[in-house]
Amino acid sequence: MVMDLVSLISWKWFLVSALIFLIGYISAYPVWRWEINILIKYPTWIWSWVKRKIGPQDHWLKILVFIFTFNSFSLLVNFISGFLVVLPFILAYFLGLHLGVVSMKEFDKISFAMMFLNPVAWLELPASWISFSIGIEMGLEILDTGLSLNIFYELLPVFVFIVLPILLIAASLETALIKKITQKEMNSF
Repeated sequence: MVMDLVSLISWKWFLVSALIFLIGYISAYPVWRWEINILIKYPTWIWSWVKRKIGPQDHWLKILVFIFTFNSFSLLVNFISGFLVVLPFILAYFLGLHLGVVSMKEFDKISFAMMFLNPVAWLELPASWISFSIGIEMGLEILDTGLSLNIFYELLPVFVFIVLPILLIAASLETALIKKITQKEMNSF
């Protein structure tokens, strides 16, 4: 079953999504340096909101549920954006831009190490690129045959049985790392 679902993922659109994301991530540097506030406000607001909602002091289950729910909703939007055909491409760029802006805010640099050497990113980024790729596939099918829910229902299992489990594993790992790092910092005092 999983291999049948994997075969529905267009690796071409997966790679295009990854490339567009990377362009967005890199473009965060000039956006931050030139203080293009219209592109900075939303990701910094979301990041502040997330930090108000959860923190390392919270119970692990609250952290896990929050991260999983937040990321699942975000990636579901990526997928269903395919109904608007070009929106997955735009959202892939903005996901990269937003993560880059958060990187600039927190570290004052675009940190490829943070982004690509982080084991959580190894899971979350491919999951996002899969959600974009199935959104793009859906959009192309709509362009070709007209609006129909058939393609949505055909691709929905990819989201449910591939993307969501990856996000659950990523949220579990991220929660464990948050708790471990916090515990390590507390023990060093």
